[in-house]
Amino acid sequence: MSEAAVPVLLALTTAFLFGVSTVTAKRGLMVVDAQSASLVIIGTVVVIYLATSPFWMRAQDWFTLGFWIFVVNGFMHPFLSMYLALEATARIGPTAAATLSATAPLFAALTAVSFLGESINAWISLGTAFTVLGVMALSWGPSGAGTLLRAALLFATGAAIVRGLNHTFGKWGLESMPNVFMAGFVSFTISFCCALLVYRLRTGTMIVRLPRAGLRYFVLTGAIISVAILCMYGGLVSGKVVVVSPIIAAYPLFTLLTALLFKQEKLSTKLALGVFLVVGGVVLISRGSAAG
Repeated sequence: MSEAAVPVLLALTTAFLFGVSTVTAKRGLMVVDAQSASLVIIGTVVVIYLATSPFWMRAQDWFTLGFWIFVVNGFMHPFLSMYLALEATARIGPTAAATLSATAPLFAALTAVSFLGESINAWISLGTAFTVLGVMALSWGPSGAGTLLRAALLFATGAAIVRGLNHTFGKWGLESMPNVFMAGFVSFTISFCCALLVYRLRTGTMIVRLPRAGLRYFVLTGAIISVAILCMYGGLVSGKVVVVSPIIAAYPLFTLLTALLFKQEKLSTKLALGVFLVVGGVVLISRGSAAG
């Protein structure tokens, strides 16, 4: 396997896991509000990382610049981005919510080029455009345009901006602390504290009462996301933000494929067009990554 292929494969794995987690989260959101859901999901990720910490935690990581970068990052992601994404998913469904969220690679590329000095060649630029258009094609539905503009403009676009910044912050932090487990643990622990504080202020209690069915889906979602985050940071360690970010943004493709598997979606021209554009975009980005 070539060195350039590693971040591409890790980003594809991340997209697959995020896509599946969107479906499981949507099932739980049928009976639970987005704020409680995000608290349980983030908490599950923290518990998983903490349980495995004897295998990966290193004392020196606590005294690096990267540690503090991920502390700051934790105030934005996943706390804010997950809450915004879940609100959009609950209001307009998992695929429609992805339409404006698909713009995350644009924000990631802008900040990566501006602050990290990364460069974008023609292959990566074209591939990013294909991927963004493909995700929008998969997600867009004219009949829901009014709802999309009212709800998703605020929530999904907000999530896209935060996710785009997260990729750039993640790459920056990993340069001085290349421990993907620690990166995920620090960010999610800070986010969990933020989520718990907001939940306490809004509800007056720290006790989260959920139906068993909802709890099961959110714990499963958290477990899936815990692996996805490791793959995402692994991709950022070994590759560029401008390569990894647009591929991860293709996760709605896997959301749709999962929905097709469980017969929640039907094959259509829109689906075929979206798949063609996303797959073509990933191929072009891979070509651009190999070309340097």
